[in-house]
Amino acid sequence: MAVLPGNAELAKLFNQGLSDQQIANRYGTTRQAVNLRLQNMGLRRTPEMIVKVNDLVPWNVKSVRDEEGPGHHTAYPLETLKLYLRRRLGDPDMSKRQLADARRFLKRLRKHPALILDYDRSRSTGFFWRERTPEDCALILAWPAHVPKDRPHMDLLEPPPEDFDFDDGRD
Repeated sequence: MAVLPGNAELAKLFNQGLSDQQIANRYGTTRQAVNLRLQNMGLRRTPEMIVKVNDLVPWNVKSVRDEEGPGHHTAYPLETLKLYLRRRLGDPDMSKRQLADARRFLKRLRKHPALILDYDRSRSTGFFWRERTPEDCALILAWPAHVPKDRPHMDLLEPPPEDFDFDDGRD
């Protein structure tokens, strides 16, 4: 059975920026075992890829249940948008299920190019697809007028090139 290093060495690897998977590979164990141990040590991280993707989501998404209904932070359209963006950024750590969901989002974009994803926190489901308007420009989602469009990787919110595909042989 594989054994992880002591807390001091594990913290050192964590602070050097090694991913849970890289640490697991080094010690012949699972990513989940590394993650659990780091959590028990009080060490948590948001992967850089997730930070980049979250920065591209322009909406203030409702994250808790209130008198008007459930939160929307785990809604399928938002989750698949984030997975699509992770794949466009080249995230190598996506599961087969996550890749399949990202592909479904891409397929929907291609099948319905006149539709964009929008968000209204007062709706019970939050997210919905609607017809593109001239104000939407070429983005795949509705960008709120009050939110500046000066974020890195904004090009990923435009429709992908026709020859773009997620097929990388990892299926």
